[in-house]
Amino acid sequence: MANIITTEVLWVIFLTGVLPTLLWLFFWLREDRFRPEPTGLLVLTFFAGVCATFLVLPLEQFIGGAGIIGTERVFLFAVAEEIVKFGVVFLVCFRSSYIDEPIDYAIYLITGALGFAAAENVMFLLAPSMQQNISFIIETGTLRFIGASILHAVLAALLGLTLGFVFYKKRRTKILFGMVALGMIIILHTLFNSFIIKYVEINGLLTLGILWLVTLFIIGLFERVRRINH
Repeated sequence: MANIITTEVLWVIFLTGVLPTLLWLFFWLREDRFRPEPTGLLVLTFFAGVCATFLVLPLEQFIGGAGIIGTERVFLFAVAEEIVKFGVVFLVCFRSSYIDEPIDYAIYLITGALGFAAAENVMFLLAPSMQQNISFIIETGTLRFIGASILHAVLAALLGLTLGFVFYKKRRTKILFGMVALGMIIILHTLFNSFIIKYVEINGLLTLGILWLVTLFIIGLFERVRRINH
């Protein structure tokens, strides 16, 4: 019986693993409240992010099975996650006529990233759920809300806003900036995860503080990108 997930545990998983990512999504969607994107495409993008988790999982298992350890392993995990997250959103949204203003890239990339984060959170919570360890589920879910969920949204925003700055430029310029931005967020993802692994005992408040400072910076970038014209 200990390995049966009860309705109570499922609610705890939803409240600690899924609901926080949805709240973050609504927070970021307010940046696009003046010209909101179609709900259907946002929902599709969110679930594309969920699916991205299942594409990344075998890649990370391969990396782990290859015996790669340390910073190199953290870096390759970041490469797999960021490329797959960007790839699924690109395929779903980037050719859409609904992307008609500079901030739209960031909106869709954030939406996909938070879908990825929601699925990733559930996966992390399933193991303790099988043991009915509700206190551990709540603790883990809270830490992932503070750390990983915000991180995914922040990195997606940085990539999307970089593309937004060159929204009216030639396709070649967009590709160049996109590649540079993707490399940048992979490095940031690696540095962040390496820091958390090394200083795990102080990751709570410090992580929250760093990510909130970056979040405030990104809100300011949204305002700048929104004012970009031809």
